[in-house]
Amino acid sequence: MTPTSKWAIRGISILAYLSLASLPFIYALARLQQVTGHTPWEALWRFSDVYGATEALHYTLLEATASAALTVVIGLPIAWCLGRYQWRRPAFFRALFSVPFVMPAIVAAMGFLLLVDDGGLLHTLGIDLRKETGLIGDLAARTGWDHPGHFIALIFAHAWFNLSLMIRFVEPTVARLDPAWEEQIGLLGQGKTRLGRFRHLWWPILGPAVLCAASLSFLFSFTSFALVKWLAPFNNTLESLMASYGGSAGIENYRVDTSEIVMSASMVQFLILLAALYLTSTLQQRHSTRFSLISEGGARSARGPPNWRARLIVYSGAGFTLAPMLAAFFASFRVREGSFTSGMAPQWSVEGWRAAWSGDLSTMGVGEALGNSLLYAFCTLCIALPTGWMLASSIHALELQHRPRMAKALDVLTLLPLAVSAVMVGLGVLLGVLKTMPALFQWSFLPVLPHVILTVPFVVRVMLPAMRAVEPEWKEQALVLNLNPLQTWYHGYFSFIRGPAVVASSLTVAFSLGEFGASWLIVRAGSWDTLSVVVDQLMSRPKFDPLIQPAAMAAATVLMAITFLLFFMAERFRPEGDGGGF
Repeated sequence: MTPTSKWAIRGISILAYLSLASLPFIYALARLQQVTGHTPWEALWRFSDVYGATEALHYTLLEATASAALTVVIGLPIAWCLGRYQWRRPAFFRALFSVPFVMPAIVAAMGFLLLVDDGGLLHTLGIDLRKETGLIGDLAARTGWDHPGHFIALIFAHAWFNLSLMIRFVEPTVARLDPAWEEQIGLLGQGKTRLGRFRHLWWPILGPAVLCAASLSFLFSFTSFALVKWLAPFNNTLESLMASYGGSAGIENYRVDTSEIVMSASMVQFLILLAALYLTSTLQQRHSTRFSLISEGGARSARGPPNWRARLIVYSGAGFTLAPMLAAFFASFRVREGSFTSGMAPQWSVEGWRAAWSGDLSTMGVGEALGNSLLYAFCTLCIALPTGWMLASSIHALELQHRPRMAKALDVLTLLPLAVSAVMVGLGVLLGVLKTMPALFQWSFLPVLPHVILTVPFVVRVMLPAMRAVEPEWKEQALVLNLNPLQTWYHGYFSFIRGPAVVASSLTVAFSLGEFGASWLIVRAGSWDTLSVVVDQLMSRPKFDPLIQPAAMAAATVLMAITFLLFFMAERFRPEGDGGGF
């Protein structure tokens, strides 16, 4: 294939994806402009006049910043200790700390809800974050802070969700740092103090990784929906504000105020996230072009086994990671029995699993919803993986041709879906189908479209650093062996990025399984519930029926087990020194 034909295929793929990614957002804005009579820029200037928008923006910025800071505070010591010492099963710990990031947000919300609810672990310890009595109530009364318990629960849930970002960016760098550098810096005058070593050694090496993880933590906390919906029900972020009013937005002559809310909030969110994504792209490029370090095995063996402080930090982090997942699992077997007169007491039972599987309490059973989720995930993988591969390959080819501005622009453009609310993507698909082809509502694969749009950026984030690490000489060496073109491509190129490709595939499937915002909006108008939507349906019902919560936790456990299995399998293919590449 000639270079011209390669670039022709790449150009078509790039234009097709960018059109697919931008059309729902553009169509949603056009529809909202038609209903409200305001242009997007006019909606932006009217933002402060929109009901609840300013309060939602303040709360979003506060919780996203606090969540990013807490992620660094919790994750950096764990990443440092995990990468610095010789652990018996480093791959196990790495996979364990990475699982929360691919865990469906609705499952994380249910797990933390159980920890903070009546009878939960924190409530038993006297910390009431849900009803905000006792110590938390005193804090609210003395400071005038509305719902501090909900805020604390939310930022800890976000830190739990984003913990893997810190691990996967920082831990590989620490693990491959040459111990001789520490000895050498200690002999210099600038390395005599801890501050000097931090300034001249640790910050230049770890700074880009920490900042990149923190910026991504801010981004994902900023667009959080399920966690906010369940853990902070009395406060709105921009995402939850749009989700609340998105169902009635875009309809002519009906609730014009909701269309104004969604339009204004989406424009403000888009601009803020676009700036965050540009910063993330720049930081990741700096992080991925760090100097070459030594092997993990050599560095770990030189430092020896962990001391008691390192063990305490890592084991405490493992407990923090497992707590909400174990809470959801055990709650699926706890059913309230008795009567209101004699008292209700939880008993061990499998009735919640039977109810979840039969579908008596929801629109469909766990088996049927899981089938929908797996089908959508497989279709998403078949489209998102080759598309993301092509985009990453195009960015890398531009970098090799010394076109940094074009490469940078394309890199940022591939991240645009992360700057657009998942709710806006779902709304754009919904409105586009309503306007152009209403018959598509009978098409059962409609939810695949927003899943593809939202997962391709993660494929690019994983594959691009791997492609940058492949040396051209390796392909030349394969050519010397007189192999055919397919064998040359496999042995000189693909074999070196096979691991990241498997990781990207697992991430794509996991994110598709757990995607909630766009699916929640689309399936309310369609008839194809996913497993994450079924969990939300169950938890939204009144809890008079004692089987409601166990059934919801059973459905959440199924979703959790699948994502667990996916990521533990993917971790086996992760090459040494790979930072995850998100």
